[in-house]
Amino acid sequence: MKQLFVLLSISILFGSCWQELRLADCGKSDYRIVVAADADSLTRLAAGRFQDYFRQIADVELPIVAADSLFSIDSRAIVFRTDTSAVADLGEEGFFLFTEGDRLYIQGGTSRGTLNGMYTLLEEYLGCRKYAADAEIIPRRERVTLPRRIADRQVPVISFRDVYYRGTNDPEYIDWHKLSHDSTGGKPDWGLWCHSFGQLLPADRYFQSHPEYFALVNGRRASTQPCLSHPEVLEIVCDNLARKIAAKPEARYWSVSPNDNFGYCRCPLCAETDSVEGSPTGSVIRFVNRVAERFPDKVISTLAYQYSRAAPKKTRPHRNVNIMFCNIECNRSEPIATDSTSASFRRDMEQWVALTDNMLVWDYVIQFKHLVSPFPNFHTLQANIRYFAENHVTAIFEQGNRETGGEFAELRAYLLAKLLWNPEADVDALMNDFLAGYYGPEAGPHIRTYIDRLTENLVRSGKPLSIFGSPTDGADSYLSPENLALYEACFDRAEAAAAGDSVRLKRVRIARQPLRYAELEQTKLDPYGPQGIYMKTAEGTWTTRPEYTKKLQDFIALCREEGVTRLSEWHTTPDEYEALMERISVVRQEGSLSFGRPAVLAPAPHPRYARDADRVLTNGIRGSHDYRLQWLGWDTPHFEAVVDLGSEQRIERISAGYLQTLTDWIFFPKRVTFHLSPDGRHYTCVGAAEQPEVDRTVQVGVRDFSTAAGRRWGRYVKVKTEGIGRCPAWHLGAGGKAFVFMDEITVE
Repeated sequence: MKQLFVLLSISILFGSCWQELRLADCGKSDYRIVVAADADSLTRLAAGRFQDYFRQIADVELPIVAADSLFSIDSRAIVFRTDTSAVADLGEEGFFLFTEGDRLYIQGGTSRGTLNGMYTLLEEYLGCRKYAADAEIIPRRERVTLPRRIADRQVPVISFRDVYYRGTNDPEYIDWHKLSHDSTGGKPDWGLWCHSFGQLLPADRYFQSHPEYFALVNGRRASTQPCLSHPEVLEIVCDNLARKIAAKPEARYWSVSPNDNFGYCRCPLCAETDSVEGSPTGSVIRFVNRVAERFPDKVISTLAYQYSRAAPKKTRPHRNVNIMFCNIECNRSEPIATDSTSASFRRDMEQWVALTDNMLVWDYVIQFKHLVSPFPNFHTLQANIRYFAENHVTAIFEQGNRETGGEFAELRAYLLAKLLWNPEADVDALMNDFLAGYYGPEAGPHIRTYIDRLTENLVRSGKPLSIFGSPTDGADSYLSPENLALYEACFDRAEAAAAGDSVRLKRVRIARQPLRYAELEQTKLDPYGPQGIYMKTAEGTWTTRPEYTKKLQDFIALCREEGVTRLSEWHTTPDEYEALMERISVVRQEGSLSFGRPAVLAPAPHPRYARDADRVLTNGIRGSHDYRLQWLGWDTPHFEAVVDLGSEQRIERISAGYLQTLTDWIFFPKRVTFHLSPDGRHYTCVGAAEQPEVDRTVQVGVRDFSTAAGRRWGRYVKVKTEGIGRCPAWHLGAGGKAFVFMDEITVE
């Protein structure tokens, strides 16, 4: 029996050894890295990078040798092999990791596939991580082993995988996460990328001399879009496209697609086509098909976006036409596949899928109006990518943040990259791994608790989640003051857990910024309230709360430290935000004869922008950059406001504040006049302020229009505002109604 026990023990010992490949042990290794003698540069790069990582893991320098054939490869070898005969099986980017005896093979049908296999080997088998461009984990190991039997074949179902975050443009991050963009965010296989009509038919070159080339909108020609039924437009577009192709002949995909506005052509010919096809998509598809016929060796891409989202009823896209299908309107609080409000999107997708198998989905995954704001959509990311893949979509563009920073930018980019490679990945495990690795094993679980509670509260509220929403949308539910306090407690614990690591502590503090931002934005809902901006002094006057000032200062300071570039997609730097928030922090009561006085408005503001219309203009509060709070908006060219001061007063100055946000069709007025009356019937004009031309240098800004009244007497103050009426021809909303937003009227 004793002899049997010894033999059994030896068998178990050797059985254990036989179950693994021992690549390194105590700083030594018998293995070599082998590449074919004629391997291309990318395959050699993959081998070199693996050598470098392995050195850091095991403190061993594995030699790289070239082999003329498999017969010359040592038995203990890590073989990097690009086998073009395997392309049919592995595609352009797939790979096969496998073992034969003591050998490990990293094989791709192309060298890109081989590189992809190398990074999977590092991450899934050797424990390395790249959470962000500046956050990498390379574990040190005395003994490095792999399972003896590996047969891991991975071929992505999504062949084009683009995650649009500035932080993903690091070259090695791109390679590690197998992304399709380059280090500038560009797409190497694309010559033009979306919204290209403006480049192929430049308005500054053609509009003045040939307005008929452009869209007929509200009875006028506008430079918003081309007139796609005009025969000369087709020739000009094709000529300009041919020049661009000649300058970049290696690019396969070329966008011929609408500009980013709703100003499509309504001329009789375009309108007839659109009527037959069921939507303005008709004119677009017929035009793009004609362009595609001219360039049969290229893929011509166009947008199914907003007014062109619906599939045409009659015309099928040519085989070399790619459809960029965009879900900008969809709700993000529920998966698209089950969300009742996304039914029309699902219908459009099904109809496009029936027409073509050449589709790219443009998916939006952040809150664009408020980039640094809580946006609990993590629970929908995988569900939506799965839905696209199930509908045979093979290309996805995930639009995140073009600016530096943003809510959970690193985490969201990481998860998206993983899910684009494998829509069936374990997203919970991925998130937990990231949180522990990026924020620390002690701090990460507290941040996970915050994410889960925020998501649960959103779902429980039943509220939609719009990419153009605001943190004030959830102020009565998932972002209520009570819930914000619970979330803050999660971050208190996370900061305490990360206190001993300055790098991770800073990351935790940055992750907390969206809560700070939400609290700052919500102070504008009721500035005089308990969570507001102002507090009453012992003397009975109002002043700025010190807590508000400190919160604003701390938020801006960390934005600057992080390098945040903008707080909204196209505008509002941290400095601009600070100035706007400081503007609203000053109570306009002292010396203001108009404070708290009634105002009569004619006509009434637009119903959507009439919140607290009876008191907004005289409540002592100035508006900031969010036109939905402390502003009133009109889409009429003329309106007036009359303030009753209660009795005749000697008046020195009258002023009114106005907002301009060009991307939202909001313009400064072109003329404001000020009038006084003793009785509310007979008025005398006492001054005017003018801005005849639109100041295109101000994307978002606030201006006071004012006049000196010359110490005249009056009880009733009338402010008459004249807007520009219609968006100008150069604007994205050309021909549409222009808005004017007004805030505090101050009489001194």
